[in-house]
Amino acid sequence: MAETHRVGRLRGSFAAADALLKAYSASARVNQYLVQELPPAVWRAPSPLPKGRTIAALVAHLHNCGLRYLARTAPGVSVPAELDRIRVTPAQATRALGAKRRAVLAIVGTALKGDGRIAGFPYDAAGYLAYYMVHDAHHRGQIVLQARLLGHPISRQTMIGMWQWSKRAKE
Repeated sequence: MAETHRVGRLRGSFAAADALLKAYSASARVNQYLVQELPPAVWRAPSPLPKGRTIAALVAHLHNCGLRYLARTAPGVSVPAELDRIRVTPAQATRALGAKRRAVLAIVGTALKGDGRIAGFPYDAAGYLAYYMVHDAHHRGQIVLQARLLGHPISRQTMIGMWQWSKRAKE
């Protein structure tokens, strides 16, 4: 019952829906920005952590998560393919992350302004955006730490750039 009530309030609030979509878009562009700025030496380097993934695998995971919900919610809308965690290149990842961002904005934007549902996802469309922004931020933190542990810390300029959401939103 509480979920339905929340969805109902969101449906009437286009300003809130637009703000959520803008925040998600900026966050998703930060993912692309980070991939573009990574030192090439870290992309496929074995993780220094026990049972850790390569940075390529982390980025593939970041991209692949949530795609099945998008495909279920809007079967007629183009949803990007999953990335292969072993073979993906930074250029492929950057393009795929951009395609996912556009798909999320289209599909979740429609859901926010409609019934608020994301098929198969346990929460409403606003929850979907919040969940995946937090998920992505978690993995960005892992990527930054892993690059540092591999001896290739992310530059200060890139770290600052990751927090320039207003700039990322305009890209």
